[in-house]
Amino acid sequence: EKAGVDPASLTSPAALEEIYEACYPEGFSPGFLSLYDVKWNGEAAQYRYLDEAETALEIAIPLLLPGERGILEIRSVGKIPLCSHRLGKTDAGYQLGNIIPLLSRYEKGAWRTEEYAPVGDPFVSDCANFSLTLHLPEGYLPACSAPLQKQEDGSWQGEILSARDLGLCVSKGYQMVKGKAGDTFVYAYGETKAGAKRALQCAKKAIQIFSSLYGDYPWPAYTVCSVDFPFGGMEYPAFCMISGEYEQESMEDSLDLLIAHETAHQWFYAMVGSDQYYHPWQDEALSEYAALRYVQKRYGQGSYETLKYFRVDAPMQENIPGSLTPGSPMDYFGSLNDYTAVVYGRGAALMLALEEMLPKGADDFLRAYAEKYAFQYVPREEFEAFLNAYAGMDLSPLLIDYLDTAH
Repeated sequence: EKAGVDPASLTSPAALEEIYEACYPEGFSPGFLSLYDVKWNGEAAQYRYLDEAETALEIAIPLLLPGERGILEIRSVGKIPLCSHRLGKTDAGYQLGNIIPLLSRYEKGAWRTEEYAPVGDPFVSDCANFSLTLHLPEGYLPACSAPLQKQEDGSWQGEILSARDLGLCVSKGYQMVKGKAGDTFVYAYGETKAGAKRALQCAKKAIQIFSSLYGDYPWPAYTVCSVDFPFGGMEYPAFCMISGEYEQESMEDSLDLLIAHETAHQWFYAMVGSDQYYHPWQDEALSEYAALRYVQKRYGQGSYETLKYFRVDAPMQENIPGSLTPGSPMDYFGSLNDYTAVVYGRGAALMLALEEMLPKGADDFLRAYAEKYAFQYVPREEFEAFLNAYAGMDLSPLLIDYLDTAH
């Protein structure tokens, strides 16, 4: 397993050629989730997987009429792979992103069951309420979307309301610091106390600035957690993972920008949902634009212009192979670099164009958008309709030019 494995033959989301060796430094490590049983109201339920990678599970239950309810129990045993990814075990601890079963979104008469691909954030989910109980070996500390409190029996318990997913990390080595940004409790977990403090200050400032721009932060708490993986960060409701390399003091500016982008996702993905599979620009481009505005607000116009050149202007001039556009579905992208340049960079160019065209600017539009669609799911066509109504003009040709036209 340590040699001769073709990444293309694997179903692991870490098997992308660009990140394979970084995610599996000791060679490929298998992981799995094996179902023990599935029950509906205490009785065995029929189930089957819909894909080869066994990421979509169909369970047969009786038809539920409005107002009816039942209890679905899924018991399983998992093997966490030795993998530096959003789900894996490393020397630093356990990253357990996307390990919680989620109800698929029902849309246009069918369930959304797209494959979990290695590029982007390949799933779409609606909001739900989560309550969590963890039993951990002594000495382990959890960091989670749901703020967890240790109970007298040694378990950890917590809840988060109206969340699309649940982020969770566990480690023996965490240093945790906490503070507040307005009424929001902010927690930062790192390998060092100094690194955690730097992350905490960045997270607090991001919450403050984005709350002033786009409306109140939507949950009582926000957690930033340092992990071991080869990309910058990964967002979850009320939680984000950031690469441990950003803990170094020399990386403080990069850490600030990274946390700003991931924190912007608390408004654009976590609170206002969108189709991350077919229209990934709708949360990534908005969050990238918000990160630019964060830099402008905190550090001034000069820093903003410099960042805009590298994050937007340069991608607009880059020679991207094929006909990839910011409006391309996620499964069109075979490269993380192309995905970042096109969806993040060229997508953010649309928001900068709207900044010039809208009478009150793009920030005011995004604030109105967040207020109207909080905790909802917004397809692209509804985004366009709201934008046109807000602007008082038909901006669809502009969106086609920026999102659907190869430059």
